[in-house]
Amino acid sequence: MTQSNIRIGIMPPLSGLAGMYGHDISWAARIACQEINETGGILGVPLELVIEDDGSLPGTAVPAAFNLIHNRHCRAIVGNLLSNARIAVAQQVAEPLKTPYLNFAFNEGSISSRYFFNFGALPNQQIDKMIPAMAQRHGLKMYFAGSNYEWPRGSIDAAIRALNRLDGDVVGEDYLPLHASTTEIDLLLERVERSGANVFVPYFVGGDQIELLTRFCASGLKQKMAIVMGHCDEVLMQQLLPEIRAGFYVSNSYFMSIDTPQNDDYMKRLAKMPGVNGIWPRGNGVVTHFGEGAYLCVHAFAKAVNLAGTTETEALIHALERVHVLGPQGWVQMDTLTHHAYVNTFLARSKTDGTFDIIERFGNIPPAIPERYRKQAGQSAIVAPATDDQTADDQATDNQAALHDAVNSAFMGNAQQILAMADIAVIATDEDGIIRQVNAHGCQMFGYGTEELMGMSVHLLLPPEQRMRHADMVRSFVKSADMQRLMSRRGNVAGCRKDGTTFPLKASIGKFREGDHWVLVVTLRDISELARSEEFSLWQATHHTLTQLPNRKLLRDRLNHALLRTRRQNYNVALLFIDLDGFKLVSDTHGRETGDKLLKVAANRLQEKVRPGDTVAHLVDDEFVILCEQVEQPTMVALLAERLNRVLREPVVIDRFPLYLTASIGIAVGHGSTHSADDLLRSVNTAMQDARQPRRDGWYFFNGSLDARARQKISMIQGLQAAMKASELSLDLQPIVDVRSNAIVGAELLLRWHAPGGDIPPDVFIPIAESSGAIVPIGNWVFDQACRLEAQSRERWGNQALGYFSVNMSTRQIQPPNGITDIENSLRRHAAMPERIMLEFAESALMTDIESSLQTLHSLARLGFVIAIDDFGAGQTSLAHLGRLPVNLLKIGRGIVSHPARQDDSQTTLRGIMSLGQAMNLKIVAKGVETPQALEELQALGCHYIQSYLLHPPLLTAQFWQTYQQQS
Repeated sequence: MTQSNIRIGIMPPLSGLAGMYGHDISWAARIACQEINETGGILGVPLELVIEDDGSLPGTAVPAAFNLIHNRHCRAIVGNLLSNARIAVAQQVAEPLKTPYLNFAFNEGSISSRYFFNFGALPNQQIDKMIPAMAQRHGLKMYFAGSNYEWPRGSIDAAIRALNRLDGDVVGEDYLPLHASTTEIDLLLERVERSGANVFVPYFVGGDQIELLTRFCASGLKQKMAIVMGHCDEVLMQQLLPEIRAGFYVSNSYFMSIDTPQNDDYMKRLAKMPGVNGIWPRGNGVVTHFGEGAYLCVHAFAKAVNLAGTTETEALIHALERVHVLGPQGWVQMDTLTHHAYVNTFLARSKTDGTFDIIERFGNIPPAIPERYRKQAGQSAIVAPATDDQTADDQATDNQAALHDAVNSAFMGNAQQILAMADIAVIATDEDGIIRQVNAHGCQMFGYGTEELMGMSVHLLLPPEQRMRHADMVRSFVKSADMQRLMSRRGNVAGCRKDGTTFPLKASIGKFREGDHWVLVVTLRDISELARSEEFSLWQATHHTLTQLPNRKLLRDRLNHALLRTRRQNYNVALLFIDLDGFKLVSDTHGRETGDKLLKVAANRLQEKVRPGDTVAHLVDDEFVILCEQVEQPTMVALLAERLNRVLREPVVIDRFPLYLTASIGIAVGHGSTHSADDLLRSVNTAMQDARQPRRDGWYFFNGSLDARARQKISMIQGLQAAMKASELSLDLQPIVDVRSNAIVGAELLLRWHAPGGDIPPDVFIPIAESSGAIVPIGNWVFDQACRLEAQSRERWGNQALGYFSVNMSTRQIQPPNGITDIENSLRRHAAMPERIMLEFAESALMTDIESSLQTLHSLARLGFVIAIDDFGAGQTSLAHLGRLPVNLLKIGRGIVSHPARQDDSQTTLRGIMSLGQAMNLKIVAKGVETPQALEELQALGCHYIQSYLLHPPLLTAQFWQTYQQQS
């Protein structure tokens, strides 16, 4: 390379905590540089990429940035992944050296600088979309945890604000040190498990996140609650075992599975990079949101220089403020005001192979500085353009230097006075807050050497969100008549160490006059132990100390919130009051220690059996209460009570002696429009007392009619579970007829239940099977029978075999982890042909989660199945959604085909569906045709098939084959 080359420096973490991302970022920057030079470079000369390891820490990132600018003569720098390194480089390098600094990582939004340009996502572009999406899917109770430095704290602050806007519950917030121990992680996960969270939101970095996810899965929490992250990616997936990878939700601006031409081109280039042996998951070649961000940064720099026609700083900044580039994620444009880009964000879910399925697209979103940092962004003097009057700058610099020399001299002469004001750590500054003296304890407290602190702004020893407020306070103090402000008046503040970690402080400030200037002296005390003690006291006030479960106070608080939410939702809440029968006798006989062990076992068993998001509370002694939200049917709660009774009957072995317990469970269901927290607590206590009266070891609803209905449904669910074993289920076949030829072309399998007390109609037992989960084994059995019949048809009739067999499918049958696998197993077992099997899905079920439905239906279509939407027109399928679904056929229900109460409307709808089917080349099946006139109308409109009692009622299998043989 010649001296005329234009250089850009990039700082990937090639070592340290985030070292796993070094190759990803380096490859991306090299690919961008290749593309730029292939199209003529910058201003007619090649772009040269200079790579320096940032070491994942401020102490290594700052020297790397200085080296890139001073020694390697780079015109701009790109970095850094971790926020503590990023903040240090922005404040200690880019700002004083007036060098453009482009960032590739999503971040908390704490940096406000004229020279800083971010091409990653801000919280409003990522977190503000992620939290509502997860609340809608899984619930409004969330537990937040992260590493103790600015990015996790800022991100969690934004996430909590987003959850509060939804009136959700923050059921936990924890921060662990960097390089957290396995003990610290396990203790955190114990708190998460007992919190009643629907969703766990962790913000850890690198190896800490890998260890957390591994232990989260090992503890069984993955089956109990959802987990969502803003920073899980393909590189992290490489570090996890395959059995751990699947099922994590992630929101970010890029995933390798994004389907754009630019992403396809990038993958082709990545495959050719030295050291890449294939594209993930078949090789080591990956690109994450960090790498894609680095790619955008390099292209943005090149485009800005070409637009400016120069590398002169002011012109380059002006061009960067208006730059837009096309990357693998799509178009990205810089926002002039905030220096953050408009980016595209997505919600994805991880798979076992370490890739991600996109399940929701949030679009191209403008940036917004989080409220936590908004004041400093709006007031920062840094954003003002540099002056052109170099003489004035030089004079100001000389005057400042003279002032600092005078102050330093004064400090040396008054050293004893400064130390006399110190309580623990002592920092002395000038009026502008520039550090001029610090004692050894102050250096130790913040992790800096003396020379590093000298000349630094004292405000940088606070977290970013506190710096502007602190600077305002110092200016106010200097102007005031006060000579000292004590700790009690200042209140608590936080310190920010060199490595970016934070800790609580008590601080006081004093001043004394030296000549014409004030000298400020700050005294500091680390109160981490006191803060931990206060946190523990708060935790004790809301939790039972023996079982560590929420106590009555916290239960009441959550119940009040839950009842408020029901006023906006069409759901009830339920309480289950559990009293352990015979506990007092066991405790009196075997001692208090044995009783405590028994209570812990009972608490664990309750925790294991509740639904995700349910709160298990321990009131006193042997009394527990479970709070259930989003209760659609009382049967759901009765099923839970049944599970709890069963698990609590199991013997508990303590000191080699088996002990036996049962439980009396009272149940109360309520809604915020009709019940208060006190109402429900009184009702559930009464129900528990009623459950104890007859014989104990059972459950009872406060409302007698609810109790009777729930027991009836429980009986039906239990009957369904036994029906398959007892051969009570059978299948009828209803012919599907071609309208033109009147020939049988297919048959729908219709499930029948011949219970001991008489046949039960499908419209009675199918909804109960669906809500209880019994539909999965039953539906799999029906599908297996369809495969058997399809194979038999071809074996018996050869080329004249029936065209297809149609099966009603529940979306529960095809959910991970076993759904598609079970279907493939049935196909193989019977050697069935999927193209001769039609899978029918109810329109309403598909629209519940359209993105998930899209992925699943495409998987089934790739296997060769014919896909149909059943009862089309009864739901809310939009034309846009229908165009994305791999559907071959629409089935119209009786409500549209023949509806005497709305005949005109029904005919309009019918004609619309027929026209839609013709436009989209979809076949139409009409069900429930009752009259010859209706049949003629359907023929005239171009309907393809009829399934109706008018032509053929459902038939036993033998009768169907006989009918089909007569036709043949």
